[in-house]
Amino acid sequence: MNRRTFLGAVPLAVAGCGGGTPKPIFKQNRGPREEHRANLERCRVAAGLKRTTPKAAVDPLEKYPELKPLAKVAVRLHPRYGDEPKVHESKLGGEFLWPATDTWPICPEFRIPMQAVLQLRLDDLPPQFPMRPKADLFQLFWTPRGTKSGPPHLVGLWRTEAEIREPYPNPNLPVSADIGFVPVPCRLFPERVVEFPPTELMPKQMRDMIEPIPFPAARGTKAGGWPRVPGVSPKCATCVHPMDYLLTIDSIEWTAGDKLRWKPIEDDDTDCYRRAAFLNFGMPDAAVQVFVCRRCDHWPLRAVIVN
Repeated sequence: MNRRTFLGAVPLAVAGCGGGTPKPIFKQNRGPREEHRANLERCRVAAGLKRTTPKAAVDPLEKYPELKPLAKVAVRLHPRYGDEPKVHESKLGGEFLWPATDTWPICPEFRIPMQAVLQLRLDDLPPQFPMRPKADLFQLFWTPRGTKSGPPHLVGLWRTEAEIREPYPNPNLPVSADIGFVPVPCRLFPERVVEFPPTELMPKQMRDMIEPIPFPAARGTKAGGWPRVPGVSPKCATCVHPMDYLLTIDSIEWTAGDKLRWKPIEDDDTDCYRRAAFLNFGMPDAAVQVFVCRRCDHWPLRAVIVN
């Protein structure tokens, strides 16, 4: 695949990327973010540990075996604060593996550098996650602020790590970045879970046979599986076909209403665990659901902000 398909030819000499004395990264008061970082110090999670989702009170497959064809494996990524992973490892935010030969992605609306959001190695992905031939690394970037339409613009890259022979430092963010779209760098603790579609997405004959499953799709940042909020699948701007769900970047790991199902057994209720990345998408407990179109050669992505 030509990795420049997604990038365009805009040089890095844009807001926040020039030389000389570094400018402030954020125009907002950094107080809340810095206070959160201080609180995170007492919630560090070391590499090699794990996060474990509690078992459902009732196993849907035991109660309804006919659901088996609809079951999907998702990977709950469980972003947690700690020492930032190495540049080639899976992570939320932080420094990404980037080749010196490529131009950093630029937001088409604001002409500013995009934010590195999520980097996932093949070993940390669910089996059905769409990957390009020979690719073993997925990278997601977005506009580091809200757009006219609301959701951020996205760039997705499917890479082969062995081909990146000259890693290059990531650029600084522009002054106009919104801290709500800039994750505090987090280590990931991938955990595979089985998900089921929300009742609205089941075939009608099945909806008539079973009771609604409480919390069928996982809360939190995850790859693959089913969208937690159904009915928001966008159409591809190029081919106008409905796009497929890819992943979710969530501002929260669990809420008071669903913590018995989705709060890992290793965590307590503090925000330094459930909101480690300090993301805020303009609505309480909102998430960004990401969709992909594989009918088009360049596999475009689109985002939808959901509650």
